[in-house]
Amino acid sequence: MITLILACCLAVPADVAIDTDTVTLGSIVAFQSGDARAAISLGSSPQPGLVRRFLKQELIAKLSTARLPSDDLQFPESVVVRRKSQKLDPVSVFKVVSSTFAKQFPDADIDIISTEVPDVDLATGKLEITGALPDRPDPSIPVFVSLEIRAPGFTRKVFIKTVVDIRRPQPTLRNAISANSEVRVQDLEWKVMPVRGRGEQILDAGGLDGFLAKRDLQAGDVLTADLLYAPLLVHKGESVTVKASNGAVTIAATMRARASAHLGETISVEHLSGAGFTSARVIGPRLLEATQGAK
Repeated sequence: MITLILACCLAVPADVAIDTDTVTLGSIVAFQSGDARAAISLGSSPQPGLVRRFLKQELIAKLSTARLPSDDLQFPESVVVRRKSQKLDPVSVFKVVSSTFAKQFPDADIDIISTEVPDVDLATGKLEITGALPDRPDPSIPVFVSLEIRAPGFTRKVFIKTVVDIRRPQPTLRNAISANSEVRVQDLEWKVMPVRGRGEQILDAGGLDGFLAKRDLQAGDVLTADLLYAPLLVHKGESVTVKASNGAVTIAATMRARASAHLGETISVEHLSGAGFTSARVIGPRLLEATQGAK
């Protein structure tokens, strides 16, 4: 008699692992094919690596609401549903981190010394992983590379602590430069040096005209944009010379600056009488070049 009773009932496991975005009763009970109870929805699945717990009374209530029987099922007091997961592959992470650095530093020699891969649970199946660096990483300290991991219905961001050595051609001072002194192209030589600090890298020394050193710089220092400043060559309200050219003919007039400006900036200047104004580009101390007709 006991054997007959057991044969008539379907035992429901207390712990189930699934790999779907939603939980159905069929996910946790091995119903025979065609059993309508298998399609009853129990809601969203937990995130990969996490669990949801369903009480016996909750499952029986779902069947009762659907007007389907439950007397042939042997429920435990609760059922734990676990979402299957996978871990990050260190080899794949290394490849993404390497390509991310190579993309941001295409002209550099890059040596990835180490990467710390976090122990995180991810969706199963094929993962799409893309990497990103901070705007101005400082390789003298560990760099945290952001990885965005995607799979159907799943997105997660993780950070990979990376120790890296980056060496690239950089402008290096041939000689010492005093604070507030002009830095000239002939003061520089290009050397392959380790990238250090968060300063903006100078890729072309041709645009340094007019820039001054913020502080005393020593021979051998790598020159970065944050070590320089552009002085104001024109101050608001002062008299300036504005040149205008038409073919081989150049004329000059004394006008008044309506704003302060650095080298290369365009501002509005007005006649000393205030009767008209025009736009002009700064080409030297209190010297501008007209860019449009006067008004």
